[in-house]
Amino acid sequence: MTYRIHKFLLTLLVIGPLGINAQAKSKSDDLQNLSDVSSIRDLLSKSGNRPLHILYVHGIGATGTDGSKNFRHSICHVLRDCTSPKSPVARDYAETGLFDPQADPPAFEYMGQPVWANQEEWRASAPFVDHYVLQRKGGGPIVVDEINWWPLVFPLKCRQIIRDETGLAGPDSALLDVCSRTRVKDDDHDGRFRSFPWIHPEDAKQLKSLPAKGALFNRKLKNNILDWGFSDAVMAVGSMHNIFLEGIRQLFLDSARFQADGSRTNDWEQQLKNPHGIDRDFIVVSHSLGSYLVFSTLNLDGRGSALQESQYLAETEYDAAQYIFQRTSLVYFFANQVPLLELADLGEYGAKPAKPARPDATQGLSDQLSKWSKLRMSLGGSQLIAWSDPSDLLTFHVPQIKGLVVKNFDVRNTKWHWLIAGPESVHNNYDRNKSILSVMFGPKPTAKSSGNSSGGTAENAMTKHPE
Repeated sequence: MTYRIHKFLLTLLVIGPLGINAQAKSKSDDLQNLSDVSSIRDLLSKSGNRPLHILYVHGIGATGTDGSKNFRHSICHVLRDCTSPKSPVARDYAETGLFDPQADPPAFEYMGQPVWANQEEWRASAPFVDHYVLQRKGGGPIVVDEINWWPLVFPLKCRQIIRDETGLAGPDSALLDVCSRTRVKDDDHDGRFRSFPWIHPEDAKQLKSLPAKGALFNRKLKNNILDWGFSDAVMAVGSMHNIFLEGIRQLFLDSARFQADGSRTNDWEQQLKNPHGIDRDFIVVSHSLGSYLVFSTLNLDGRGSALQESQYLAETEYDAAQYIFQRTSLVYFFANQVPLLELADLGEYGAKPAKPARPDATQGLSDQLSKWSKLRMSLGGSQLIAWSDPSDLLTFHVPQIKGLVVKNFDVRNTKWHWLIAGPESVHNNYDRNKSILSVMFGPKPTAKSSGNSSGGTAENAMTKHPE
C-alpha cells in the first residue's frame, strides 16, 4: 500500500509540471461584484467607430512570434463580431540609432566572448512589432500591436545557457530546435531575418544525442523556468537594460504611427497637442517581465537617450510614449513581476528626485505608473488590473500606488491546485482563462442595457484583494 501511495505521488510530481494538466478553465471560488472594474467592452462601446489599439507585450520564455495568438483568438471568440487574422498586416523593426541595419553591434561580452560577433548577428537580434488588424462588424477595428523583444535575448540563452545546460542536466530537444532554426531572411526588410540559427543545426543534432543526467522533474523545471525563462529577467535588469528600453521605445513609436488601414502617418504629433480630442484608444496587455519593460521604458521625465544619436528622434520617442499613454485608460498585467524586479534598482530614500542607478533608467516603476495616472486625470481616469495564480512561481501582487487605481485578482489557471500545478501552465494560461476574459471584456450587453456594459456581477474563479 505504501508503495502505491509513493508511486501515485511520484506520478503527480512528474507529470504535473510537464503541462499535461494545462487546463484554461477554472471553477468558481465565489461571486465577486465587479461593478467598479472597467472592461474592454465598455471602451469599445464608448469608442464607437474609432480604432482600439491593444499593445500586447510578451513575458519571459518566448520562443518566437505570434505570442498574441491565443489572446487575439479570445477577443473574437468573446465578442463574436470579428475573425482573428493568422498573419500580421505589417511588421516594423527598431531601426534607428543603435538598431540601424548598418550599425556595429554593442561591445558586450559574456565570459570573455562577444555576445554578437558581427553585424549580421546584431541585425538578427532587432526587436520588432507585428501589427494585426481585427475588423469588426459592430464597431471600429481592433489593432493588436504584438511587441516582440525576445530576439535580444536569444544569442546569450542559446549559445551560453542552453548549450552548457545540455552537458550538465541533459538536452532539451524543443529548446535546441528553437535555437537552431533555419536562417530565413525577411524579404520585406533588407538585412533582417524571420529566423536565425544561434546554434548550428548539426551542433544541435549532436547535443540532442547527449545523455540526460538530471532527474526528469528537476531538469524540466530548470530548463524551462530558470534557463529559458528567468534568464530573460536577469538580462533585462542588467547591463543590457538600456538596449531593451531603446528597442521598445522605437516600437511604441511605430505603434503610434500605424493606422488600422495599414498606412503610417505622423498625425499623432498634432493630436498630441489636443489630448481631449481623442482620435483612438489604447490598452496595454502585458505578461510577466513585459509589464516591467513597458513602464520602465516610458521614462516620461527624460527626453534624452544614451543610445539615440539624434536628439530629435529621442524626443519623438518620448512624445509618442506620452501620446499613447494619454489615450490608455486600461492596463492589464498577467503574472506581474514588478515587485521582484524593482529590487535590482533601488532609489535613495528621501531623495527628491531619486537618482537613477543607470543613465536613462526610470526612477522606479511606481513613479512611472503614477505619471501615467496623472496623464489620464482629466481624461476619465485609469485602471491597472493584475492577475496572479497563487501556484505561479513567478508572479506577485502589484502594490498600491498613490494616485492609481490598482486591482489585484487571484485566479486558477489549471485544475490541479491541491498538491501541485504545472509551472508552465499556471504561468502561461492567463490569456486563455475564461474567468479572466470574462472580466477583461465584461458581461455581454442585454437588450435592456445595450450600449452600457459596466456594472453587474460576474462568476469567476477569483479572489479580489482589498485595495
